[in-house]
Amino acid sequence: MTRNTSLRVWVFFKEESHAAVLLKKAAQLLHEMGVDVSFSFEEEPSEEEIEQIKENHILALFHNPEKAGRFALLAGKAGKKGFALSGSKAYGISLAEGNILSFFQKQEYHSAFAYAADWAFPIIPDSAPAKERAPFLISIYRGLMLYAAGKENTLLAAMDRGRR
Repeated sequence: MTRNTSLRVWVFFKEESHAAVLLKKAAQLLHEMGVDVSFSFEEEPSEEEIEQIKENHILALFHNPEKAGRFALLAGKAGKKGFALSGSKAYGISLAEGNILSFFQKQEYHSAFAYAADWAFPIIPDSAPAKERAPFLISIYRGLMLYAAGKENTLLAAMDRGRR
């Protein structure tokens, strides 16, 4: 029997927020896909907190690109693998605007700029009603978690799998 990959998801929003509810809903199906997800709901972790994260795979969502970049540098320095994303102030990723992804793997780093449309999702304004965005955000969150956990080699493949 294959062991599931452990993934830590670090997010800036409150645990009671709508974004957190959607994120947890996205994570519910991941156990069957080989990923066990744990969450940290804090604004910005210290270097010590990042070093103490027991999971090797991390996805971090921030509303500020500087915080996402700083997290990526510290997590890479701590020997972790994954990425930090900065997009929408409310959900961590924007369905309409560009998103900055800061990838880290041990001491290697790179960044990318991506739109949800790059992964074949519709462009929906961040001001659209929550129920209009929710199904797409759940699929995107699931795809981001699959990619961060190393279950797919590309973000596009992870997003396709996250849709199902």
